[in-house]
Amino acid sequence: MSAKNPFRLILLAPLLVATLLLGGCNPKAPPPPVEVSKSGTEFEPPVKVEQIPKQAWYCDMGTVHYARHEKGDGKCTLCGMDLTQAPQ
Repeated sequence: MSAKNPFRLILLAPLLVATLLLGGCNPKAPPPPVEVSKSGTEFEPPVKVEQIPKQAWYCDMGTVHYARHEKGDGKCTLCGMDLTQAPQ
């Protein structure tokens, strides 16, 4: 083994690791679902509407910063906007 091979391995190892880690990312994959507690859940950072469980009530501001399972008074406890029910 020549003296150049260990040096080459040290240079290529981070590139190989980065390729393996980034190669598994699928930008078209749907975002993972989130859990919503019965009393309500605040999301920071906000999540996408598609991540909210079916029939949960959420504050729709383009993204979701709050959701809960029951409609209650129909208002977001964080900002006061009307809640929207997620599709079935």
